[in-house]
Amino acid sequence: MGDIDFTGQVVVVTGAGRGLGETYAHEFARRGAHVVVNDWAGVHGPANPGEGIRADVVTSAIRAAGGYAVASYDDVGRPEGGAAVIETALAEWGTVDVVVSNAGLLRNALFGDMTRGEVDSMLYTHLHAAFNVLQPAWRVMTKKRYGRIVMVSSSSGMFSHQGSASYAAAKAGLFGLGRALAYESSLLYDGEPVDIKVNSILPMAKTLMTTEQPIPEHSDQFALRTPAGSGDLMAVRGRPEVAAPLVTLLASRDCPVNGESISSCMGRYGRVFVGIGDGWTAPEEGTTAETLLEHVEEVRDLSSHTVPASLYGEIAIVARTLLGEEPEPADQA
Repeated sequence: MGDIDFTGQVVVVTGAGRGLGETYAHEFARRGAHVVVNDWAGVHGPANPGEGIRADVVTSAIRAAGGYAVASYDDVGRPEGGAAVIETALAEWGTVDVVVSNAGLLRNALFGDMTRGEVDSMLYTHLHAAFNVLQPAWRVMTKKRYGRIVMVSSSSGMFSHQGSASYAAAKAGLFGLGRALAYESSLLYDGEPVDIKVNSILPMAKTLMTTEQPIPEHSDQFALRTPAGSGDLMAVRGRPEVAAPLVTLLASRDCPVNGESISSCMGRYGRVFVGIGDGWTAPEEGTTAETLLEHVEEVRDLSSHTVPASLYGEIAIVARTLLGEEPEPADQA
């Protein structure tokens, strides 16, 4: 197999000023992409004296290495900001091939202590931002019948930890958005090939964002629930660079999957899925809460399960089972 290459492609990375996003931007540029480096943080001045505006810092580094990049300071949490990011790509290079929806922030707090402002900022920066950037990009991609979208969800969104309710809700929303867009892209076929793929990643990385936001009661929980040496492993194998290969693959022309979510945790890459256990089927006359209680272990049993391709897939799987038929491959992801 040849090297994965992005020569001639235009890639937009939101939240690319530092951490994971910065790593992704450098990797795309190294592989020949023209990169829009979006980062709103610090637009009114550097976060730290002498540091410089991060979008400019990353863009300058890419150019110094011989790559192509342009900075974007737009706030993707606002519709006009998201549109402006895509307009930057169109104005500079005429198209957009890849969007990595990575912008985010972290404000850990126990649920009872969260303010409405903190909740809103989390939803706007993660979930609203994805809609704001992806809608104008989607129109470009569907018109030219090609595109790659990588949603940066989180293990905190799907599996969570204490103090992460607003972050988990926003990141889980990206998981659902990715599934919805992947399904919608599969309906675009009207006689001509359509090659639009949407996938999500759940990266586990130690970045400045995570180290500056301690998790309430985290130390005791981490020590209690993970084996000795986990912290040392995370320090070495939790670097942002570990997640870059997965993003690169899913954003490439060679991407082999659509509508999937893949975890990157300390160098272990694994599919994350929402499945449904075979469960217990009520008799034709229905059931009661009391009867359900009697069968609750069958309801919870995951020893045999399916992963529906969509809402209709779940309905089809159940209907085929009731009709005595075998589920069809098209019903499952």
